[in-house]
Amino acid sequence: MWRLRSALARTSRCSVRGVFQTKAFIAASKSLPSTPEGRNPYDVLEITVTDSTSLNDVSRQFRDLVVRNHPDQPGGSHEKMSELNAAYQIVKEHHNAVIQRLKECEAEARTGESRHPHRSARSRSDEKLGRSSGVFRRNAKTMEQTAAPRRARSLQEIESAWAQYKEDAGRVVSGMCNRYELAVEKGCFFRKTSMLNDITVRERWLRKTYIKSMWEEVHELRGELLRRGARSSQQSKLAEEMVAFASSTQRKLNDDFQRLTQMSMHSQSHLFLQRLLFALLTVVLFVKFWQYLLSGLSRNLLTVRFRQGILGY
Repeated sequence: MWRLRSALARTSRCSVRGVFQTKAFIAASKSLPSTPEGRNPYDVLEITVTDSTSLNDVSRQFRDLVVRNHPDQPGGSHEKMSELNAAYQIVKEHHNAVIQRLKECEAEARTGESRHPHRSARSRSDEKLGRSSGVFRRNAKTMEQTAAPRRARSLQEIESAWAQYKEDAGRVVSGMCNRYELAVEKGCFFRKTSMLNDITVRERWLRKTYIKSMWEEVHELRGELLRRGARSSQQSKLAEEMVAFASSTQRKLNDDFQRLTQMSMHSQSHLFLQRLLFALLTVVLFVKFWQYLLSGLSRNLLTVRFRQGILGY
């Protein structure tokens, strides 16, 4: 409990941004030292690491964060600056080794996929399903093509791509919320607890995968803005808008999932209580029936014996 409170206190003191990292990087950075606050230094610097990330990219991002989090700036603090400096020193010392281990982990992953092609095909299918969140699945191929490496785009192209992505994300989020609500109502109507459990597990996986792909897209677009060099106030506002939109969308999906999951759990509890009461009522009626039947037979037998013994017939 004390650790949880301290973590919440640290979170409230500084704004923590979500940074997506690949599984290969997580495996490669296990031996990487953490900052004094216990965080990954690349997460502190808000860098999504790939095998092509160089120290120049890290330095450019560090300088940008120093300008934005300076104590003289709104929202800046000495604690944040010290954390950034510690993270940058760790990255400078271990960056080359981390990139080397990252390449090795990616090579091992590709080797595993070549040995088990059916698993890689299944993972690609799951990735397409997760990126589309189960909504508008016919656009999965188009989304995969747009996610492929592309040429450097201008600011106007990035703005139009971001506007289109926000519109698509709004439709997807609305479709996911409506689908889960309709599925919960259907499970309650048919009184199927197994159906409600399957729906909850499926929606948890779909939402988690979609949120992951959303952060990938946001960091890719934001990375294009950062790689453009000197940034204007318009670019800074656009980058902040991307992160704020992803955070609000994730919060909306989590709140909706929590609300509908609680509704599903309440429905399952009501169904369980109804079935338990029905079983108890059935047992009581069964016992009463046999008790009445046996007592009636016993009374009839005593009457016959009394007549035979006293009256003689």
